[in-house]
Amino acid sequence: MYITRLSQVSLVLAANFGLVLGDSNQNSNPAVRGVDPQLLPKYKANAAGQFTCLDGSQQIPIARVNDDYCDCADGSDEPGTSACANGTFYCANKGHLPGRLSAWRVNDGICDYDVCCDGSDEWDTDAACPDKCEEIGKLHRHKVAEQQRIEEAGGKRLAELIANAGSLRRTKQKELDEKRARLAEVEAELAAAEKRKEALEKQQHDIAESTGKLQSLSDQYLPSVVSYRKQLAAELHVLRAQRDRLILMLRSVRVDHNPEFNDPAVASAIKEYSEFVDAYPYMEQAALAFADEDDAARTERLLQMDQDNMAEDDGALDKCNQAVEIAEAEMATAHDDIDLFVRLLENLRDGYNKNYHDLAVKAAVSGLSAFEADRSASAEKVQKEQEEADFYSLKQQYDEMKPQLEQLLAESSIDENVEAEAKEEDSNDQKVDLDQQVTEARTAYWDIHSTLNRERNEVDQLKSLLEESDLGPNDMYLSVKGECHKLDTGEYTYEVCLLDRVTQISNKDNARQSLGTFESFAEGSNHTKHNYLHGTKCWNGPERSIVVQVICNEHIQLLSVSELEKCEYQATMAAPFACPIADAAPEMVENTLEDNIPDASIDGNSQHGNGHVHDEL
Repeated sequence: MYITRLSQVSLVLAANFGLVLGDSNQNSNPAVRGVDPQLLPKYKANAAGQFTCLDGSQQIPIARVNDDYCDCADGSDEPGTSACANGTFYCANKGHLPGRLSAWRVNDGICDYDVCCDGSDEWDTDAACPDKCEEIGKLHRHKVAEQQRIEEAGGKRLAELIANAGSLRRTKQKELDEKRARLAEVEAELAAAEKRKEALEKQQHDIAESTGKLQSLSDQYLPSVVSYRKQLAAELHVLRAQRDRLILMLRSVRVDHNPEFNDPAVASAIKEYSEFVDAYPYMEQAALAFADEDDAARTERLLQMDQDNMAEDDGALDKCNQAVEIAEAEMATAHDDIDLFVRLLENLRDGYNKNYHDLAVKAAVSGLSAFEADRSASAEKVQKEQEEADFYSLKQQYDEMKPQLEQLLAESSIDENVEAEAKEEDSNDQKVDLDQQVTEARTAYWDIHSTLNRERNEVDQLKSLLEESDLGPNDMYLSVKGECHKLDTGEYTYEVCLLDRVTQISNKDNARQSLGTFESFAEGSNHTKHNYLHGTKCWNGPERSIVVQVICNEHIQLLSVSELEKCEYQATMAAPFACPIADAAPEMVENTLEDNIPDASIDGNSQHGNGHVHDEL
């Protein structure tokens, strides 16, 4: 395939001034019909009356040029006929761009206006091919002008994005510097809180160890009380998980239900649940904190919790007793909460309108059935474990120990008060409030620890954005990174969040499939082709992935999405990032235009297919 290459600047100048882009005399001599004017000197006979094939392979009599028989291996002796399959026919196309047509299309009875808009390729057939170069040339010049307009507007917009990126980078860098400074402060606060916590815990531990009056009772009962506490802790883990599960079901109803249905049963359930959440907001927060936790992470967290409890509570009888009291109280509360939530869901299940297709409500009803089955199985498991651990015997020993311990603690408190009469009042208060101080110190420590994790996460995100992310030349993607654009294709809505992720959303049931997260720009694409990898795995197939190709446009718009291969998608997005930036060097603009504007002189064999159907425009 051959194309006469002209710079777009030259092309537009020629169009604007009406210059003729061809040689109107190229067909004046039938012997050299179809020859590029620049090659005409090569078609003159030499002194021996011979024509030399353009590849220099042989010479033939000049009279055998365009005699409808292929003599030269390169087809150069038949520029005006279809005799040589590898030959080409030159079309002057006055008023448009010259073109070269594959020889096999000459005199085939079809007007090849896509290459020869002047109809000169059908010089020896009955096909009526009037000259349409003025019309086609005008259309082509209009397309070139429109593309230039788009690229100029897109280039200006790209320049704005780059200018905004500079300001945004400075703002983000300032934010990063401030957060790094704040991070250092929080780290210092955490170190101080840890030091205070450890000092109070040590003091508490020392006091507990020095209480000799508790030692004999501890020797007698501590192992059984510890075992009892562990059994309670194990059951409490189950109750917490059950309560969290019900909270998430009811929260889903409150957040995701369809209010347009105005279902009284749904409204009643939401009202009672909202009253509970308003009174105890930390319950929902705790459930949400571990909503996405898998079995392995949950097991590890509970193991760590148990280990912490062992370290904090199992070393002394009074501490273990407090842990038991707390556990028993929390278990009672958990049972009450679970009963409340089950009642709400049962009322919802019995009273909601079955004719409404409210996915959130139906999911909660279905979840209740699964919960009831799991709850029954858990109860059997807990009962079996308690029987194996001789739980009721442990509880009986605990009930025997508790009044004795309370009496000893009361006596110890009286002794301490008597002993403290000669001391400063604040010193006595410090002793009395030591446990509270330890609790407050631990709470303060973990609060600061959570703040530290949050600050670190924000610093890491900003650092990744500013120091590790490829945002294109001059940070051109910085101001739009993460910005999402959607396209509704009927069955699905596709959402492309720039340099972040791509999601396929079912318009039927709102099911979401990840098509991938941003991995890189395609090599050699000048940052206009984005690779998103490691999406949701297809059934019996690979992970979903998508390539997003950006074309020049002033505004960002998702144009199309298609699945080329199984689970391999391709999208086209219009955006300024593929435009030549405003005030760029002329040669940059010219090269960009030539790469993106189809040239009317291209002999595109692939356009015709096996049927040889020509697209005149």
